[in-house]
Amino acid sequence: MFVERLVVGPYQTNCYLMGNEETSSAWIIDPGNDGHTIIRRLAQRSVKPVAILLTHTHWDHITALGSLKAKWPSLEVLVSEQDAQYLGKGGYARIKQVCFDKSFLQMYDEQLQLLPEPTGFFTDGQYLQDSHLTVIQTPGHTPGGVCFYHEEGQFVFTGDTLFAGSIGRTDLPGGSYTDILASCDRLLQLPEEVQVLPGHGPASTIANEKHNPYL
Repeated sequence: MFVERLVVGPYQTNCYLMGNEETSSAWIIDPGNDGHTIIRRLAQRSVKPVAILLTHTHWDHITALGSLKAKWPSLEVLVSEQDAQYLGKGGYARIKQVCFDKSFLQMYDEQLQLLPEPTGFFTDGQYLQDSHLTVIQTPGHTPGGVCFYHEEGQFVFTGDTLFAGSIGRTDLPGGSYTDILASCDRLLQLPEEVQVLPGHGPASTIANEKHNPYL
């Protein structure tokens, strides 16, 4: 199994590729931008993506969705039901209502008009059998934010909930400071050796984040 980080787009979003070269399958976590880079890297590894897993649906985490679905039409797109409103028909119109970065919208207008419909919704505690990830519901940054924990590999994809030495912003529509603190506290119950793989910035560990100044 491999986990690879690709830093994509103007927000320097961490898109993760997780895969199994023995079965030639892979999963894409938060394809924020640069779909061509994601496609090329998967081809270099000779793996085919099974699904896209979204921690949340802010614009900097979903812009490459359309290009990836165009390449692989059968690709699953999985998200929490609470955050699904920013995908599919009407999704871009809703993004434009809440996005403060008008230059980003202008630059990626074509890509954001191609946002696909979700193919399924996560539930808290759901075990994704093919990827061996467990869904952890972590609202706060968005109402439907989730993280993905790989118990065997001892790592967790935390999206914009928990960063190395910081936490996600809560001042955008649907954000809640109370909720994100509770969500981070839930993540800190994981074993201390678990690697924290956030949506932006460097990796950390649960042990290190127990000293996070924001918590």
